[in-house]
Amino acid sequence: MSEIATVVSVMGDDTYFKMASVSLRSFLRNNISADLFIFTDSIGKVSKLRSFGLDRVHIIDMPERFKGYESMIKDLVNKGVSEEVMKKHAEGFGYFHNQIFVSSLVPIAEDFLKDKKYSHILKIDVDSYFAGGDMIALVREEIQREPGFDLYLVARQHDLMSPYGGGAPGTGFTLWRKGSVFATRYLERFEGNFQNTVLKMRGKGFMHIKILERPGYHFVYPFKKAWETNREFTKEIASEFLPAYFHLSGRDALENMKKMEEWFGDKQDETA
Repeated sequence: MSEIATVVSVMGDDTYFKMASVSLRSFLRNNISADLFIFTDSIGKVSKLRSFGLDRVHIIDMPERFKGYESMIKDLVNKGVSEEVMKKHAEGFGYFHNQIFVSSLVPIAEDFLKDKKYSHILKIDVDSYFAGGDMIALVREEIQREPGFDLYLVARQHDLMSPYGGGAPGTGFTLWRKGSVFATRYLERFEGNFQNTVLKMRGKGFMHIKILERPGYHFVYPFKKAWETNREFTKEIASEFLPAYFHLSGRDALENMKKMEEWFGDKQDETA
């Protein structure tokens, strides 16, 4: 049976930690079969999440993991991760976005988990909300039905999602087979940031890629109601896609996460 390690970075700007307090609680509350690995530069700020499953929550000191990876980090910087790139992202999000941590998560997570029991690694983003039950269990079933792929991404075709990239898959859900060519090819083909690199690797013959069609695996920007239909995204509409991973992103991400918490949250864990 396939075992999935879910990884996420929570670092830098305080906004990410505010998001994590909602996002990762929703992940752990719903995905009861999943193990979560949090790579962070402030263990104290995310330590409360351990109360949602001591055996499922693993917190890793990311700056400490950087030690021994100097050549890799230098190589990524030389290929485009720069202060200018970080500032560009900060302008769009409204808070500081440290691109080097995001860009290095794939190879560092691959190395950190190499001797552990997991067959696959799933990278998620912290500007998100999970609802409706154990989505990771469904993903595990997908892998069982479609084994042997190096990389799994989710289609972005539903009319309530952002059409960014012509409907190309997003990278907020990036699932790869541990020990496959993905992490190696990612470093070889790095083009300045995580998303561009992964998306440009599609269709190049570098690896075997499976595009998952179920919208709920990675429902992107649901509150951007002007995309195609100008429909308001309501609790009733959201419920059609459960169990789901809603990727909210942008300046209104935290506000929209709290809205989803009102719709789907468990009042018992609000003080945890």
